[in-house]
Amino acid sequence: MRISTTRFGDINIAPGKIITMPDGLPGLDAFKRYALLSTEETDPFHWLQSLDAADVSLAVINPYLIFPDYRPMVPEETFEQLGAGNTEDVLVLTVAVIPREFRNMTTNLLAPILINTKNNVGKQVILDSGEYDLRHPIFEKVRKLVQKGGASDAGLDQKN
Repeated sequence: MRISTTRFGDINIAPGKIITMPDGLPGLDAFKRYALLSTEETDPFHWLQSLDAADVSLAVINPYLIFPDYRPMVPEETFEQLGAGNTEDVLVLTVAVIPREFRNMTTNLLAPILINTKNNVGKQVILDSGEYDLRHPIFEKVRKLVQKGGASDAGLDQKN
């Protein structure tokens, strides 16, 4: 499938790589189809690109790269909705906000995006444990990760 995007131009997405979000994302309810894109230039950040709106692309990061102890308490029914037989089949991402002043970058640990890697069904879950923040600062952790050369995140498709 060939799509036009504001951020990446025209790209091809294999049908088997389309992620379906049956409920959409909060605030983006109308958009149900996404692709997960990676570029070397923005590693360790990736992009959840809407296939329904060329200008909707969210920066996301694997939270375990910078918070190895992250343990979101996700309701069992969420895994059922995703059709996930076990947690090993689920990719966890968090939405990042990268402002012009990079030092102020944050990620949303309160509402992770879960994607079943077996069937490409996804859902954003809003946690109610009160344990995580909506805007958790990440600049120093990302800087250290990049300096160590450990920013690579295996398993994600490259843009081209």
